[in-house]
Amino acid sequence: MSAVSDLVFRFFELCTMKPIEIRRGIFQIQITDELAKELDGWRAKGGLFQFTFDKKLAETYGAELISSGSYRLDSIIQVIQKQAIISSGSVSHDIFYEPVIRRKLIEKLSLYQPGFRWYVLDHKCKFGPYFWFTLRLTYLAYEKKEEVRKVLVDLSSGKVVSHEIPAELIEQGAPTDQEIYKRKLSFKQAYRCVQKELTNELQYANSGWAKTANETLMEEQQRLEDYFKDSPESAERNQRITELMERARPRVQIRPLRGAFLYLPKFDYRMMQVGQSEKVKQIIYDPVSNQWDFLENMA
Repeated sequence: MSAVSDLVFRFFELCTMKPIEIRRGIFQIQITDELAKELDGWRAKGGLFQFTFDKKLAETYGAELISSGSYRLDSIIQVIQKQAIISSGSVSHDIFYEPVIRRKLIEKLSLYQPGFRWYVLDHKCKFGPYFWFTLRLTYLAYEKKEEVRKVLVDLSSGKVVSHEIPAELIEQGAPTDQEIYKRKLSFKQAYRCVQKELTNELQYANSGWAKTANETLMEEQQRLEDYFKDSPESAERNQRITELMERARPRVQIRPLRGAFLYLPKFDYRMMQVGQSEKVKQIIYDPVSNQWDFLENMA
């Protein structure tokens, strides 16, 4: 199998589609509307797609030729390039000064449970598994506006942290399994956490842009209504209005650009809680988000 055909079949496999060879060297697949728009723009519609990798077969049977330099191969490569790029790395504990972390934790615990005293018995350094999403938010209307967000998701707890990690602090590779807290979320679950967080944020964000875009959309719709008012071609009128609404209605598109599987420092403390009685607690402190939790709450 050539490099071109291997890439094309692998692409359709990742899209959960399987081409059928209807004639030797001629393949057919049912393209969804969503994929058609990704490949050919927002006007494109799905349907049966026949293709081949042989020039003579393309000329004989009218199937689309996919070859080096062809439009179709280029459009597939562009769709692949839009998808998230995943890498991995870790950040050393050395960038945090442990005595300061210890003092912060004791201060937070004293506020959380006043009347108790806390003493550190011992501590160890471990790593938390995170997924770092780089996302593009596109505010779609007549005028398109874009912004890039970087969001961390703790794969042990599901917490979403908006914190910039300087690239120069990230080292390639991963710690040993013994140094890493157990991962509990899949990439899909982590992405859902991000979507939920951003959706909640957008609900309370300034919606002036959407109101302005909607007013413009209503004006354009009225112009089309006036233009086709005396026209018998109601089908064309309906199609034009549908196209207008699909293209210009205000909405926000969230697309992952790339991702990194990061192992970030955490400090694992064994502490004595002193009050009417004494208890030993195991507490995890996350210096990235400045949050802490009892280990039993993370089980």
